[in-house]
Amino acid sequence: MMHPFPSEERAALKRAITLLDVDKKKFSWSVLAGSSAIGSTVGLGTTAAWMIARAAQLPPVLDLSVASVGVRAFGVGKAIFRYLERIASHWVALHGMATLRTEVYRSLSESSTDVVTSLKRGDVLTRTNADVDEIGLVVVQSLLPMAVALLVSLLALGILGFLSPLIAILVACALFLSGIVGPLLAMTGAKLAEQEKITTRARLNEQSLYLLENAAQLRVGGLLSATETSRRDTEHDMWKQRDAAARFTALASTIDVLALGLAVIGAIVIGSWQVSQSMLSPVNLVVCAMTPLSAFEATARMPQAFIQLTRSGAAALRVMSLIDRANASPAASSTPKIDSGTTLTATDMVAGWPGHKDVTVPLSFTIKPGQSLAIVGPSGIGKSTILNTLAGLIAPHSGSVTIAEHHVSNIERATLSQHISFTAEDAHIFDTSILENLRVARADITVAQAHKLLEQAGLTSWIADLPEGIDTKLGADATTVSGGERRRLLLARALAAPASILLIDEPGEHLDPHTADTLIRDILLSADAQRAVVVVTHRLSPLDAADHVIMLGADHTGRAHVVDEGTHAELLLRNPQYEWSLKQEG
Repeated sequence: MMHPFPSEERAALKRAITLLDVDKKKFSWSVLAGSSAIGSTVGLGTTAAWMIARAAQLPPVLDLSVASVGVRAFGVGKAIFRYLERIASHWVALHGMATLRTEVYRSLSESSTDVVTSLKRGDVLTRTNADVDEIGLVVVQSLLPMAVALLVSLLALGILGFLSPLIAILVACALFLSGIVGPLLAMTGAKLAEQEKITTRARLNEQSLYLLENAAQLRVGGLLSATETSRRDTEHDMWKQRDAAARFTALASTIDVLALGLAVIGAIVIGSWQVSQSMLSPVNLVVCAMTPLSAFEATARMPQAFIQLTRSGAAALRVMSLIDRANASPAASSTPKIDSGTTLTATDMVAGWPGHKDVTVPLSFTIKPGQSLAIVGPSGIGKSTILNTLAGLIAPHSGSVTIAEHHVSNIERATLSQHISFTAEDAHIFDTSILENLRVARADITVAQAHKLLEQAGLTSWIADLPEGIDTKLGADATTVSGGERRRLLLARALAAPASILLIDEPGEHLDPHTADTLIRDILLSADAQRAVVVVTHRLSPLDAADHVIMLGADHTGRAHVVDEGTHAELLLRNPQYEWSLKQEG
């Protein structure tokens, strides 16, 4: 059977806990408060047992007064200490989660972009959200219960050892079964389930995101029901894995009950013999028999503590591997100085997504400020992949893409975005005002500058018709505006970026031909002495505004290669395929 807590997970969790920046003072307070809460339970049970047994001997009432006050004090103290422990421990855990999540985001923001793009969206969501939460929970659900169980067990054994060392030894063995043996079994079950849950949870996140973002298209295509069924099957797999782990947890609970029974029955048997030998008083026998009932409350939390340790260890391994990759990337160790207006050069670039086959043959071209370049070709040929590679979002399979002699995929995103701006086909519009959407590209845009950018994008009349102008709030992903307005708003945001090279993917997609052609022509004409524009498009009609056109096709292996290139007029004269495609647009 596999080790329930491998050394690499222990090492990763230790590093992750360091990044949680645990407040030792508050954590100590939470341990003290938690121990006092369960200690009050032990004190309550012990004192109540003594008082009941002593009262049966009909002593003077004053002999019981201290015990009766103690019972009340312990009863009230349990609730108060539990409340204080919750406040302190959850403050530590939540603060730690925020600190660790900030460190993850910082590492990713300073890394090469392909560190993130090499992961599936569901996996990124899992690592930055659920995994960070699992690591933070190790404080509240593992470290704290373990520390409390140790202190309370020592307290209970101290009381029993003072009254009967033999009973104390027996209870210590029972506590070991309940607090160590049972939880280790639960931990083993959790580890078995965790191995499967890693991929299952990431797959579930990916499927849920896909459903949320593409529900309308799936419904129209008749695929919504099948996609929902696939997601439910994944969710069912996750529940099966949890059920498998629950069997080990149930076994641990059984051991806990048996250990408690062993402690109580053993204490009665041993205590009765000691009473018969005048080694223990009858009142103290009652105390020895009742104390384990309270002491085992601390160890009852141990199976969950060990299970959480396993989950946190697996999560720490995933999060720390992501941080290590981010910190090891060239962008994290150096921030090159790049002059504005620098050219972007592709040299024997072979584009393709990480872990997938090559999409293109080696391609070489240069993009200079003042140029407008259009890339055209059949659907699925790899145009968007080329654009992602030029933007540094994915590293080329071979060859290079450089700006100022630095590989773009190795430049920190914050630095690269000052020189290259990429607007994807599905670029996001935020649920805020038009002005704030423009400020996503540059935070210091003024109202006057915003109006000028919107005028450049051809949105002046649209803005004038809005009741609140540029302060009008848009719905989530601009579902409240038309496709043309959405595309032009993305163009305005691209123009707002300080970058000297604009990469724009399919700006005319889902628009009527006239609107699409007008928009693409406006984009190409936005190139000036300080800015180059690269547009990937299916439309050929507006490319008379482009300085250069690259026409792609598939070779015998299915990879994209340059079929022809030149100006729009040159391609019309010498390339029959280009001329035919243009005529089909009408």
